Amino acid sequence: MNQNLSVAEWHKMAQDGNCLPMRIQVSGISMFPLLRNHRDYVTILPIQETPRQGDIILFSDPHREKRYVLHRVWQVGTEAVLTWGDNCSEPDGWVPFPNVLGKAVLIERGKRKIEPDPAKGLRLAKYWHVWGKGYRFARRAIRWVLRRIKKRIGTNASAAE
Repeated sequence: MNQNLSVAEWHKMAQDGNCLPMRIQVSGISMFPLLRNHRDYVTILPIQETPRQGDIILFSDPHREKRYVLHRVWQVGTEAVLTWGDNCSEPDGWVPFPNVLGKAVLIERGKRKIEPDPAKGLRLAKYWHVWGKGYRFARRAIRWVLRRIKKRIGTNASAAE
């Protein structure tokens, strides 16, 4: 059996009922520090149920053909999920359910194995709350302060003229 399937071929097999796990090497920094570029491997299973908030999913980018993204579910809607990479400043946007291909079930970093489900691992749940939510809140607060400073500088400069 050929073990070098493309993501599209794997997804087609999964839709036909051949539920095979797929192991991919991480490429990119959008999920850093949880996933490390060219160091970590992620095992993906075809998605069977509606993704939950905090799940890491593989999806085909609805805006760019043949581009696959591995990001965290931030919010679940009735027909789509809002995804956001842990190291991204803004969400990806809403991804329709048909574009969701699979869910990460295992992260491998050398000999270390990490279960990515926040519901099962207390350590990962803490990471999700501190990094995922706290980090974004801090970034928004800093941006708000910088905008206020910029606005004041602009007001003072125009008053001086």
